[in-house]
Amino acid sequence: MILDVRKMVLRFLAAGLLVGLAFYCSGQDPKAVTSSNDKHETLEGLHKTIERLRVENQQLRERLSVLEKRVGAQSIQDHLVQEEQRIENVQAQLVAIGEKESPLQLRLAEIDEQLRPGNIDQMLIAGSLRPEEVREATRQRLTSEQKRIRSQLELLHQSRTHLQSSLSVTEMLVQNLRLRLQKDLQP
Repeated sequence: MILDVRKMVLRFLAAGLLVGLAFYCSGQDPKAVTSSNDKHETLEGLHKTIERLRVENQQLRERLSVLEKRVGAQSIQDHLVQEEQRIENVQAQLVAIGEKESPLQLRLAEIDEQLRPGNIDQMLIAGSLRPEEVREATRQRLTSEQKRIRSQLELLHQSRTHLQSSLSVTEMLVQNLRLRLQKDLQP
């Protein structure tokens, strides 16, 4: 849009210069017989045309400046909206991580309690001829589940750290965009 306005201004100026040059050249043709009064009127008309074109050129430049400022502000506004949506998305992801961590931490606490030496040894094993093997299998199963849950919690912790870092950077970007937008909207 800005390029179209610039092209229009340049075309208008070129056309005006060509018209002015044509008037000037027609008044300077040695074959044409004109009076000095006609030449004076032609020069005066050229000066008026040049002044009018200069004023129109200045007005078009001012309009172009206003349009460029509006387009710049709109671009900043669009970027600001995108970053605010990103903040909302990251915050939702952080909430989801918290919702995943809670049950895992509860289950890890249960497993830690079950793995205490006294609790496994006191475990009731009905109908088994080899209670020590059952206890050992239970210990291995609980230990395996404990490792799996700890690794899941570690991954969630890493994700949380990454998202919090991303959130901080995005919040700073939003703050900078708001300042730029406020600056661009001031006259």
